Amino acid sequence: MDDRFSVLIIEDDDFTASLLTFVLEREGLRVTRVADGGAGQRALLGDQHFDVVLLEWMLPQVSGLELLTLAKATGWVVPMVVLSSLDTGTDVARAFKAGASDHVSRPFNPQELLARVRRLLPQRPRGA
Repeated sequence: MDDRFSVLIIEDDDFTASLLTFVLEREGLRVTRVADGGAGQRALLGDQHFDVVLLEWMLPQVSGLELLTLAKATGWVVPMVVLSSLDTGTDVARAFKAGASDHVSRPFNPQELLARVRRLLPQRPRGA
């Protein structure tokens, strides 16, 4: 059985999604990638469990804001991190109000992003 933590990346930019996948998989995390908000919505409502979700704010089909709102309305409690170049105080506040657990501005530092993801992962008992 695979007991690695699982991260869902909802990102329409292939370069960014590839970079995120590389950084997260190098740390031993299992990564699922989807490229638009519609696929992200299906993944969120599907049977697969995710420990953290990284999502772009501006996505095709269904926006990151709509996905946050959906997750909040359906009681989805997995931490969601918004990745966005929209980083004014108002934009960040909107992300948190919609249910984001964190906000990372673009361009991002991969080590900082990884530290933020680690902080949101569930804690496992020592020796587990």
